[in-house]
Amino acid sequence: MTIKVGERRAAYRWVALWMVAAVLALAFGGCSQEYKFRGTPYDPVIPAPPISGVNLDNMPFTLEALGKRVKVVFFGYTFCPDVCPLTLANMKGVYDTLSEAQRAETAFVFVTVDPERDSPERLAAYVGAFNPNFYGVQLQTDELTRVKSDYGVYAEKRVLESSQSAADYLIDHTAFVYIIDKENNLREIFAHDAPKGDIAADIAYLTER
Repeated sequence: MTIKVGERRAAYRWVALWMVAAVLALAFGGCSQEYKFRGTPYDPVIPAPPISGVNLDNMPFTLEALGKRVKVVFFGYTFCPDVCPLTLANMKGVYDTLSEAQRAETAFVFVTVDPERDSPERLAAYVGAFNPNFYGVQLQTDELTRVKSDYGVYAEKRVLESSQSAADYLIDHTAFVYIIDKENNLREIFAHDAPKGDIAADIAYLTER
């Protein structure tokens, strides 16, 4: 059977229109779907508790002063033998995964749970070794107590049995990464070793909101 030129052109037009309709359906259908966060979401979201201390550059720090940026907050200490360096290395990987524009819309904040030993200068050397763009925050004891309670952070000293010095101790602590959106709402938490791609994807989504 021979298809005439006019019929062939009509068929091509129909196929082209069908393809355009299919693409539009996929696009609008994708937009209508609710984004699924990869961490453990807060439901409902809650305002992020304030954090006020001194940054690693010896300048005052407040969470609110970070403005309309996504905040990635995690707690630890510089003498930590395992979890904290792994967390910082993972956060460096997350930072490297983000685009330049997304990095500009994001602040990574390391809050020490050992303010007695972690001076701003020590934080600068330690945190800066992973990424000089990260914040390293020291809190006063009373402020740290409040912040730990508000964020549900466990952190307690454990003096080493073999040590004769009260300054020789470890700190047993939880290791979560808190994601705060541009409006200063707690959106979700991740384990410290969660896949960097998952954390980066959620941050990228929130930077575009």
